[in-house]
Amino acid sequence: MKKTYKIRLTMQRTAFALYAVLIIVMATATIVEDTCGTAVAQNHIYGAWWFELLWALALICSLPCVTSHLRWAKRLIKRMGNHRKATIVLLLLGISLTASATRVVKRAQADSMIRQQVVYNGRICPLNTPARDFVLKLTGSTSWRDLTPEQVILSWALYPEDWKDVAMIRVKKAALRDMLGIEGRYAKFADFFDANGNYKLRADQFPDIDERLTLIVLATKGELFRPLPEGLAPISQRRISAELLYNAVPWDIILFASCFTLAFFIFFIKISKHGNKQLTIVFRILTTILVLLLVLSLGLRWYISDHIPVSNTYETLQTIALTALVIASVSRRYAAEALLVSAATLLVAHLGALDPQVTPLMPVLQSPWLSSHVTTIMISYCLFAMLLFRPNRAMLIWAEALLGIGIILGSVWAKTAWGTYWSWDPKETWALISFLIYMYPLHPRILPWFQHEKHLRLYLRLAFLTILMTYFGCNYLLSGLHSYAG
Repeated sequence: MKKTYKIRLTMQRTAFALYAVLIIVMATATIVEDTCGTAVAQNHIYGAWWFELLWALALICSLPCVTSHLRWAKRLIKRMGNHRKATIVLLLLGISLTASATRVVKRAQADSMIRQQVVYNGRICPLNTPARDFVLKLTGSTSWRDLTPEQVILSWALYPEDWKDVAMIRVKKAALRDMLGIEGRYAKFADFFDANGNYKLRADQFPDIDERLTLIVLATKGELFRPLPEGLAPISQRRISAELLYNAVPWDIILFASCFTLAFFIFFIKISKHGNKQLTIVFRILTTILVLLLVLSLGLRWYISDHIPVSNTYETLQTIALTALVIASVSRRYAAEALLVSAATLLVAHLGALDPQVTPLMPVLQSPWLSSHVTTIMISYCLFAMLLFRPNRAMLIWAEALLGIGIILGSVWAKTAWGTYWSWDPKETWALISFLIYMYPLHPRILPWFQHEKHLRLYLRLAFLTILMTYFGCNYLLSGLHSYAG
């Protein structure tokens, strides 16, 4: 019996060593693919005999772990009450933002155009939407001085010669302001060109500035949006009203500020030990209101876009925030941590270089697998983020299981979209790396180092770097089939 146990233990530890080698190889391969091309990575790493041999040996040595996990799952199901089983079933079923000499369009005239239906970003929407996006991109705010977005965009379209000398293009970098010779945070369109009309900056030197100047050119040429053509049916006034409501409310700011403030008060009460049942009820009610507010925001976005809002970085961040808020509303123990996760993701969505525009889905995203795959992955990311604050093996098991399910659903989707279950795309590879990284602390008996709470806490915080690499790094640093997500 002892001999059998030693053999099993040796096989399991060998499997973990092989997985560690595979993690390093796969991480290196994504960098090789980005620098040397996909063909090089496919021919010399992913398609190499030694890489396949490593996987085969790792899987063979993992067999003892698989049998023990199956026995553990069977015991867990037996211990669970009916109400907990029902909760899990429901959870699984649920996974499936002028100078006096400058001519300006009058306020009354601009306001009469707010509900005017136009074609923008491949879809029909009210003029308020492109106007709001235009001003937000240029100035960092949804309004400029005392002018409405409609006044700004229509004035640019009608009087471009006047507006090219209006300082309203936000310049964040001090080095760029020095290059342009401007004072303050805003530059004129004319500041970016010399006396001969030549562009002062190098191509792609400042992509965010290039994008803003391109928007201005498109607006002045009448190409940023166009009137609804004849023969194209207009959308309902109800949908127009929904989009105007969505545009009018600063959802991210309200939700972020509320989550952060509520988390602060919960932490304060825990430290001061003044908590009571009445306060707990009040906090739960407030958290539930925040959940409903975020659901309303996502619901409006879903209604006006005609697809579930999980198709880009901005939307998936909000999905993570919603998951954290739901946890905060039902869990007293993790309420503060969950609220902080929600606040952080909402802040990143609002302040980061993300695009909150509502756009139609790309053909590859028009799949019934979209909602189940992305939602499952986002819930797992939320749970991994919560592990940063308080290590919890039960939560780690759920996070790892959901990540695994999400990877499987993604591979089925990949088969329907690209004809193959797995193509070693950087995002696929890093998702697998994350799964393997978080697998280690689930086996403290085989790897005794993880039995110490301090070691586990340190490891989980470092492991979250792989989630950040999967979510942000693969979108903005590495190129691949998932690049549409950024």
